[in-house]
Amino acid sequence: MKRLIILIILGLAILGVVFFVRSTAGTTLELSEVDVTEPPKPQYDITEYIVGEDDIFATIMEDWGIGYSDMLTMVDAVSSTYDLTRIRVGQPIRLAKNEYGHNVYLEYERNKDLCVRVYFENGGYRAEEYDVEYDVEIVKQRATVSSSMYIDGLEADIPEEIIMEFADTFAWTIDFSVQVKKGDSFEVMYEKRSRKGEDAGMGNILAAKFMNVGTEFSAYLFENEEGDLAYYSGEGESMVRQFLRAPLDFRRISSGYTYARFDPINGRKQKHLAIDYAAAMGTPIMAVGDGTIRFAGWNNQGFGNFVSIRHNDVYITEYAHMSGFAKGIRNGVFVKQGQVIGYVGSTGWSTGPHLHYQIKKYGSLVNPLALELPPGDPVPEGKQEAFENIKQKYNDMMK
Repeated sequence: MKRLIILIILGLAILGVVFFVRSTAGTTLELSEVDVTEPPKPQYDITEYIVGEDDIFATIMEDWGIGYSDMLTMVDAVSSTYDLTRIRVGQPIRLAKNEYGHNVYLEYERNKDLCVRVYFENGGYRAEEYDVEYDVEIVKQRATVSSSMYIDGLEADIPEEIIMEFADTFAWTIDFSVQVKKGDSFEVMYEKRSRKGEDAGMGNILAAKFMNVGTEFSAYLFENEEGDLAYYSGEGESMVRQFLRAPLDFRRISSGYTYARFDPINGRKQKHLAIDYAAAMGTPIMAVGDGTIRFAGWNNQGFGNFVSIRHNDVYITEYAHMSGFAKGIRNGVFVKQGQVIGYVGSTGWSTGPHLHYQIKKYGSLVNPLALELPPGDPVPEGKQEAFENIKQKYNDMMK
């Protein structure tokens, strides 16, 4: 009897399995029918601090409860990604903690494009660098010069930052203090950035044009041979050249290049194969190109504090009437383009603060403004078609 009951139970079990298999045969569960809700992203308590004038990384970390020893370990661990001791005034730095109050990561915006994040992991540190994400609006603006490029640009609502970057882009091509004329015009297309609905400043200038006495100069942002962004002229030549057009950032020039400049010291007209840049006492003076200092000292022929730089077998540039020399400037020292070599003064035969700047080509003075320098490196080989496409795209956008 017991054996019969067991056989009946087994039979019913088998029938149940068969019925289940048949009832589910041909049924396919879609992914949408399954609850695959992603787990929520972790919420962190983030403290942000803007680096101040007297701040150093160690003191900021100390304020956040990270001791000196741990700070040194962190700096050393991430040094191959970024040197955290080089934080800059005005840049944000953030510390994220989890719900238990434990440090999760440290974040520093090294500039407007790149951010360094340091993760606290297993008693150590791991760093990575990533692009800062923005919402980007492309802005096009134009202005016509009636008084100065700077003032007229501001009156046309072009941001000051963009005007200065525009001037920097053409710094090897145009001397904006003496070559700009009334009626000249310029246009610029640039990125305006925002983050979380708030203004985040200006991005890159994508394209720019300057119309100078009927001649158009243009610049386009494009990748160079190393894959970095750089500016190229409409002809595909790098905007960076051997010499900067001007040796200082100035507001006006006291006198231009002329063969008949009145000399207030001698009381007569004489050749003045140079440019005098009027500027405030102490304005930094830059080397216009790479070279070796031939002479840095007092000149007894009226130039006062004087620097002469040999750039190659062809060109020498000279700077006179300085109030003083920059640190380390002496005979035989190699200087880089844009390096400060001295400061505007009124030493020697001078009636007021200014920089006397002249260029010698094969030993003879030449007009700095008329000097045609070799073009910069061209668009990399194999990228010419891509450059022409981007140039056409930007030109169409600026119409």
